Amino acid sequence: MANPEQIRNLRLQNAYKEMVNLQAQGNIISWRILQGRVPLVEVYELTVRVRSIISTAPRYRDQHVIKITMPGDYPTSPPIVQMISSPQPFHPNWYENGTWCFGRWDMAESLGSYVCRMIQTLQFDEDITNADDPANREAGAWYKRYENSGLFPCDHQTLPDPTKEKKKKFDIRR
Repeated sequence: MANPEQIRNLRLQNAYKEMVNLQAQGNIISWRILQGRVPLVEVYELTVRVRSIISTAPRYRDQHVIKITMPGDYPTSPPIVQMISSPQPFHPNWYENGTWCFGRWDMAESLGSYVCRMIQTLQFDEDITNADDPANREAGAWYKRYENSGLFPCDHQTLPDPTKEKKKKFDIRR
């Protein structure tokens, strides 16, 4: 039976593979390592290129810098997502201090899936936006007021698949 450190290290390795996959599929997500060493990365800084709402006007932003920290007891505890870009997203599932409210944590959820779910909130994906128990009450009320106005989602890009590895091209020479 694996001990907690072995489980964490295996999950960090798998998380790194998925983050590589996400970055390899277009230009929506790029990242750099802030803490840890490949493949045991503990803190990522992501640049996410999706359109999101940052005020009631609405005002939009097309690029976001986000810090993702894998806590010491990961995967028992979820990764911590903190928006670095300012102003913060004006979204029911983002606290005013820029922390993402992820809902419920399922230890089986991979980091790649978690990141994509977080990005879906930035896009105002109506299937996962939860305005009934908002992290930001003002944004929750605003969202409910405009829910059927055609504002949402505010970005229609298809997100990359964290499980899809980039195919290697073979150079066959005669």
